[in-house]
Amino acid sequence: TDFQGNLFEGSQQLLAWADKLIEIKTICHCGRKATMVLRTDEVGNVVREGEQVEIGGNDRYTSVCRKCFKEGMANPQPGDLPL
Repeated sequence: TDFQGNLFEGSQQLLAWADKLIEIKTICHCGRKATMVLRTDEVGNVVREGEQVEIGGNDRYTSVCRKCFKEGMANPQPGDLPL
């Protein structure tokens, strides 16, 4: 999915026709399984609107779990996460 939680164009068809899916496991900064992606701007604020793909912007994407996605926690500060 993209930074808004939507499928990319063509993804649904690829998933429907795939004979095999290989999961690439990623961990959120909170320790949970990362299943979503947040996009941040140049100063680290979470971006919720805009073009689906930002060319050359890989440094602005963070893999996060669903909870951190909903809370918009891309780069938590000390004290933001439970102990």
